[in-house]
Amino acid sequence: MDQTTMIDEREAERLMHVAQSSLEVRRRSQFFLWSQGQLQSLVPHEVMVCVHGDVARRSLVVEHFASYPLPSQDSEGLRNTDSGLIAQAIRSWAERGERPLTICNSDRDAMLYRRFEGALLRHAFPNFALHGIPMLEGASSSFFGFANMPQPVSPRLGFMLEILTPYIYTAFVRMLANERDPAAKVEPADRLITAREAEILRWVRDGKSNQEIGHILSISPLTVKNHVQKMFKKLNVQNRAQAVAKGLSLKIIRNIGS
Repeated sequence: MDQTTMIDEREAERLMHVAQSSLEVRRRSQFFLWSQGQLQSLVPHEVMVCVHGDVARRSLVVEHFASYPLPSQDSEGLRNTDSGLIAQAIRSWAERGERPLTICNSDRDAMLYRRFEGALLRHAFPNFALHGIPMLEGASSSFFGFANMPQPVSPRLGFMLEILTPYIYTAFVRMLANERDPAAKVEPADRLITAREAEILRWVRDGKSNQEIGHILSISPLTVKNHVQKMFKKLNVQNRAQAVAKGLSLKIIRNIGS
């Protein structure tokens, strides 16, 4: 048996946990935390791009979820499905028989890497992987891309994506359906944290320290620290990068320059 398609006991437990926890995803914040938490145990990454809709007609929903705030030009580039990395990856995925696509600088497929090297460099991505669910009659296509994975990228990643993509798909589509449902009871993002906490989060996004934020807002660094800790608890995050990423995902704050 191919070693890349064997699952040990520990991986089986992780897979079960990822699958079970995906069933609980209803809201955007839950999808973000799931993708940055449980899913990371089997597919570690820094940036995830989700594409859903009719590829042929360019009628697509494109979302990205990242562990750090992406520059506005990168965000716009990832959302452009007419050209660029995502469009190229989807075409290459189809050309290769709809098998998981793994793009990295290795001897295994140097030709593929050279084909994508320019697009990867534009986003400062050392690698990229993509797998999807093709459009069936009466249904939409969905694709899920992953960037900035630990080097070197293992051939086993493709096997994991084949197993996990159906769970990613159902969680993502459920999130989209929930957001389209006017009767869905979703807590407004602007009520999650106070106006002062949102103001501090914007300065955190800009890379300011507690001392610098305190100087800007004319409050003590200790007061800033207390606000940050309360904000972490309300957003259910562990650090400043996660807080910024979730703030962007929930549209509490915006990317710099957007």
